[in-house]
Amino acid sequence: MSRKIRVGVSGHDLKFWYPLQRALEKTGKYEFREDAWTGHDAHDPAQSQALLEWADILVAEWALGNAVYYARHKRPHQRLIVRLHQQERRTAFPGQIDYSKVERVLFVGAHILHDCVEKFAIPPEICSVLANFVDVDRYNLPKHGGAEFTLGLIGTAPSSKRLDLAIDTLELLARRDDRYCLRVKGANPATIPWLWARTAERDYYMQVYARINAGPLRHRVIFDPQGNDVHHWLQMIGAILSPSDHESFHMALSEGAASGAVPVLWAREGAQDIYPEFPLVRDAGEAAALIEFHNRSAAGARVRQQAKDIIRSRYDTSEIVGEWDRLLSGGGDAQAQPAKSGKRRDVLVVWAIDKWRNFHRREMLEALAANVADRFDVLVIEPGSHYATIAKLGWAPASELKRMAAGELVHEHDNIFRTRLFTGGMPPEVASAKYQGKGDDPLAVLDGLVAEHWRGARVLHWVYKPDQALRLGDKRRYVYEVYDDYTMDFGTGEVHRATLDAEPKALAQAEHVFFTSQPLFDRKAASARAASLVGNGVAFDTFARYHLGNHRVPGRPVAGYLGNLSNFFDWALVLEVCRRMPEVDFVLHGQVELAEGDTRWELQRQLAGLDNVRFTARVGRELGAAAINRYDVLLIPFVVNEAMHAVNPLKLWEYFATGRPVVSTPMDAITEQAPALIVADGPDAWVDAIHQALGEDFTGEQAVAARIERAQANSWHHLTSNHAATLRALT
Repeated sequence: MSRKIRVGVSGHDLKFWYPLQRALEKTGKYEFREDAWTGHDAHDPAQSQALLEWADILVAEWALGNAVYYARHKRPHQRLIVRLHQQERRTAFPGQIDYSKVERVLFVGAHILHDCVEKFAIPPEICSVLANFVDVDRYNLPKHGGAEFTLGLIGTAPSSKRLDLAIDTLELLARRDDRYCLRVKGANPATIPWLWARTAERDYYMQVYARINAGPLRHRVIFDPQGNDVHHWLQMIGAILSPSDHESFHMALSEGAASGAVPVLWAREGAQDIYPEFPLVRDAGEAAALIEFHNRSAAGARVRQQAKDIIRSRYDTSEIVGEWDRLLSGGGDAQAQPAKSGKRRDVLVVWAIDKWRNFHRREMLEALAANVADRFDVLVIEPGSHYATIAKLGWAPASELKRMAAGELVHEHDNIFRTRLFTGGMPPEVASAKYQGKGDDPLAVLDGLVAEHWRGARVLHWVYKPDQALRLGDKRRYVYEVYDDYTMDFGTGEVHRATLDAEPKALAQAEHVFFTSQPLFDRKAASARAASLVGNGVAFDTFARYHLGNHRVPGRPVAGYLGNLSNFFDWALVLEVCRRMPEVDFVLHGQVELAEGDTRWELQRQLAGLDNVRFTARVGRELGAAAINRYDVLLIPFVVNEAMHAVNPLKLWEYFATGRPVVSTPMDAITEQAPALIVADGPDAWVDAIHQALGEDFTGEQAVAARIERAQANSWHHLTSNHAATLRALT
């Protein structure tokens, strides 16, 4: 029998490492020894030397002096893995590590990775995100009675943990319901010498404690001692608060969510990357409103179950330890970033109309890329060519912009790459980069990039609008996907003359035109040399993974909307329906996109003032998918005009993937019928339709299964096989 893999672990504080080590020991594959440092740069050289002579793999827990030492002294056959938490960012040690000797640097959050790559010049190709893990089964215990009215906060030191925001939230809730209280678990800051010695820290706590003791909250705030009984303590907690100014991961939020507490997460750097399904709040008012909403609505019981499921699927012991096992055993890191694109392949250049992360066609393009992986690499061009403007707006991390300016491509995964084409605004240190600064001609920049990364490749472009097509000129080949009628105003149906005049040429010059609805095909296909109808679809797994089943739960029913709140959203209709149905909660997920001075702003203001309406602003993909699975009925309340009659809404198929009932205004492009879909025209019909949707005929197992089946039939993986066949024929 071969011997176990020897793993030597070093660091000044191994409290985060020990649980992981115990889990890895259970695999029977590893033997561990430690080199316990007495400070950031203090150790016993003899002990460190002994570890070097023994270990196959070296793990530096913390990127401090221990990581500097082991990078300098490791043997050629040894692998070195460094785990960088958060506090190292405030030291010089990460900049002193010889990264040519490091196999991988692990971070618990992407926000820390981006910052450290920029600050310490860490090679991005050796960096990965590998989160902390949570023993979900340990926390999955029944709640005590009344837990839903108990807020929980774990840890209050230092002051950046923001105990004051937890107090603010409690104060707001207690004004509405005197059952609310706050339990705080953790060490008393006064018992931490280094902290209490700091005047600013000490003053902060004295002010917070004085506030608690001087007012009506003194009997509503309970301080519980630090201890290893967090799993039992959480049985009393209905909402777990995470108001910190900054965190690397915040284990307390994961533990609370795993217990079935509502996660209440303040917006901060990295929060949405680590917990993409959890809503963010900006202040105590939003936190209190979120807690109150979940305590009164049917969505509350569902979000508590989802929170458990999400932590289990993302951060459970089996998931994270499995990643570590693959890494230590030499199986590679699935999250590692390949440094180069493929060679001698055809290239599909996609001209995105939003940054990749927010682009509403991203999931379609990911499925298409998978279907053409044998032939094409996909290069996504994100909008914007002025370097300084993009940096100022924060559209991309500074380290990423510099890499792009140097001619590197960001490798998203498999055969998908992305970049921007900078033609101005670059700082002096990148202005002379290899492919940038070619006047005001982004196509010249693109030609340089393609020539370097895909020598001799054939290039086919993919565009979405007439102006994109015409900017390519007469020599570049392109396909044109028409998913909306951009010749008309979506809110009014009025014709945009300039787009209407430009579109025939864009259609005629395209190698092929894809239309997403029958009305679009009927209106425009005659102008194209070749065309086909391939409808809109859904990344089915993204939405179906949050499915909660069809069981009834207590609480007020919830109607939800997911998408832009623009001029095509029927504000007047929704306002009237919400007023007539005070017994139903309405949640509108999306960015309000109305022009300054638009009269619809007044309708939006009135809607926001209703007690049964919540606006959440734009939400990420995972958060939106999780949210609409929690609601009882889903809405497509669009205005009715010629532009909208051509729309085959993406959200229809996303909604169907949840199995939930759907109510929509009439659109020619939608041919689905009851019980899959209820079509309603006008406030009276909408009120009746929502009542119908909540009934057994539309929530029964057969109706739910029918919607899910329709969504599966329109999955992007299936639909893009049609696009892929055409692209192969063209090349």
